[in-house]
Amino acid sequence: MKTSAIRSLVCFLLAATALADEVKPPPPPPPLWSGKAELSFVSTSGNTDTQTLGGAAEVEYQPGVWSGKAKVAFLKSEANGIENARLFEALLRGARKLSPRLEAYAQGGYLKNRFAGIDGRYAGEGGLAYELLPPGAHSLKAEAGVGYTKENRTTGFDRSFATARAGLLYKWKLSKTSEFANETSFTQDLKSSRDWRFAETASVSAGLTTVLAFKLSYALTKVNDPPPGFKKTDTITTAALVAKF
Repeated sequence: MKTSAIRSLVCFLLAATALADEVKPPPPPPPLWSGKAELSFVSTSGNTDTQTLGGAAEVEYQPGVWSGKAKVAFLKSEANGIENARLFEALLRGARKLSPRLEAYAQGGYLKNRFAGIDGRYAGEGGLAYELLPPGAHSLKAEAGVGYTKENRTTGFDRSFATARAGLLYKWKLSKTSEFANETSFTQDLKSSRDWRFAETASVSAGLTTVLAFKLSYALTKVNDPPPGFKKTDTITTAALVAKF
């Protein structure tokens, strides 16, 4: 009698658990508007006098199958009263879902970095992006697109060329308030085989409050055929305070 009662209780609990799993509500849709802004500042004095100021902002709009994103970033650095770095970049992107994991996108970007020999770079691109992993603690998206770039250089000749690009975007939710992200891309100049570009940005962020977070990031860019007199590789390491909204 006891054994039958225990079996019935176990079966009831298993059935209740299975039913709870079946009726588990779907995750809420993403907010219509979202964004974040970050600011970093480093200053030293004494034997060396340096100031570095950096910032970035990002806004996303997701009304449904369509989505839009705008990003801007800047960096300025001085050593002993002499400016040795100044960078500004912007990106505007629109996308449309073709399936739950596939989307088509179009984007335009601008970069100005005279200390890397770039007086102005204008780039447009269109392509496809696919979610390789379903939503969860880990996410991985692959992108492939073609575009056109016009690059005004501070030395040598200006360039205009068609491009082909492939990229990967990876995110790992370490906890509810912390995240690791890595974004890589490879761009090939279709006019010159020696002119290829590689970019990678890795970052880790930890929440301080529901709005504020601390972020540490490392960015690497390599231009295999840079303007004359400039190096191929640049790196930027940043510690910043991020506000989400």
